Amino acid sequence: MWRRPLVNIFAPWIVVAALWLWLFSHLQVEWSLNPQYNYGWAVPFLALLMFWFRWQRRPGPHPGLRNDSMAKVSMWFVLALLFPIRVIEEANPDWRLLSWLLAICVIDFSLLSLFRTGGRGWLKHFAFPVFFPLAAVPWPVQLENFVVQTMMRAVAYVSVEIVSWFGVGAYQIGNVIQLRNGFVGVDEACSGVKTLQAGIMVALVLGELLRLRWDKRIALLLLGCGWVFVCNVFRATALVFVAANSGLEALGRWHDWIGTAALLCGLTGILGLAWLWKAEPENFSRDREISPAPRIFASQWTALAWLALIFAGTEIWYRIHERQLLERPSWQVTWPAGNDTVAALPIPESTRVILRYDDAKTAAWEQPRGVRWWSFFAHWKPQRAALQLVRSHSPEICLPAIGRNFRRARPEVNLRAGPVSLDFRSYEFEQNGRPLFVFVCIQEDKRVASGPADTGEWNLGGRLRAALDGKRNLGQRLLEVAILGLDDFAQASDALAKTAEEILRPENPTR
Repeated sequence: MWRRPLVNIFAPWIVVAALWLWLFSHLQVEWSLNPQYNYGWAVPFLALLMFWFRWQRRPGPHPGLRNDSMAKVSMWFVLALLFPIRVIEEANPDWRLLSWLLAICVIDFSLLSLFRTGGRGWLKHFAFPVFFPLAAVPWPVQLENFVVQTMMRAVAYVSVEIVSWFGVGAYQIGNVIQLRNGFVGVDEACSGVKTLQAGIMVALVLGELLRLRWDKRIALLLLGCGWVFVCNVFRATALVFVAANSGLEALGRWHDWIGTAALLCGLTGILGLAWLWKAEPENFSRDREISPAPRIFASQWTALAWLALIFAGTEIWYRIHERQLLERPSWQVTWPAGNDTVAALPIPESTRVILRYDDAKTAAWEQPRGVRWWSFFAHWKPQRAALQLVRSHSPEICLPAIGRNFRRARPEVNLRAGPVSLDFRSYEFEQNGRPLFVFVCIQEDKRVASGPADTGEWNLGGRLRAALDGKRNLGQRLLEVAILGLDDFAQASDALAKTAEEILRPENPTR
């Protein structure tokens, strides 16, 4: 007998719960791979906690029967929209625009369910915890890059100004601080971008748990962001002092300690300000009669079956198309033979953690004299995260962070080395007043047998085309080559073509 009430309580929300599980499953890849969004793992639990607190003081339900038909039609429209979203998602797990669209659909369906159950009172009462998970949805790439680069440069600039007051000679080069004994890089962690986003989440949670007024919540959010920036200026400045006085070797010993201190200082400041503004708990009027159990809509079982059909249909779509894909000739990279200037370079542990490749190597050499080369090769086996990992390696984002000025994008270059055909994107940067040409090739291990050529562009058209062609989890190879010492793009392209014939090798030449 005691099982019946549990069914009445949880059954009406089974479709809503399934949609949230889908959204969090989609976002967890970014939460795992991108250190900036590691805090996202806490967001589902915090949202559930805040929803539970609001459930304890919920107003009496007044179901929106007058607009029930319109709400029901809207819910089914959202469910219908989820089918193409799921198909596109499978080919583009890293598309942040799609992440926002999926999140908005899930939130919309949840709010409509609350409205049908408890009316406008429930819609208003539960809106904050329902919208809160947006704090863990990755920002659009253009916005994130702008914020990341701006904050890193701002932190480096302020840190250089501060240390100069104390007689430490320092010079800013992009996001790098040059000292007389070496360089100190201001990466995403030291710039506070990660703690900025986590600080936004903490400010929102504290404002809700302490029941601050909305004007104080906004003030807490803005002042908290400013305080986090100040704390991370302290972090970068302290690291510069350590490097200037104790040498670069001491950075490894002090980096984590100073970073932890800055993080705790930032979060403590936000907590202290929120506690200072804490007001007496508001008296929430609630109907004294026993609230009836949420209604079990008959159509929800149909909706649950529709969700199952969405996932099954998507899997069938891709499996059918995968049978028609052709495997490209596999290839590897070997560094120029007989060149005594070739030096294999160590790959930083941070790069390995971020990219999570299956195989990678990098080297630098000089050929001919005065022309310097640098190359990086990585291979990802087929897996869901491969697309996100390989696309996260972008020179127009990485190189300006270390002081190279981006000039322009150059025309694409196609090269052949035996059976291997590669398409390179080309970029021109400036380093010490001279052009630095960078060529990047990202090639999937399989291709479409017929139809228009795959340009590798990950714009709207390219992403939709990948879904229509049923391309997913294909495995990728990345080859990046930088050339310094040639003043003309045509010369750099010709030099790359000759070098490609020398370093590219079929992976299985006997086949």
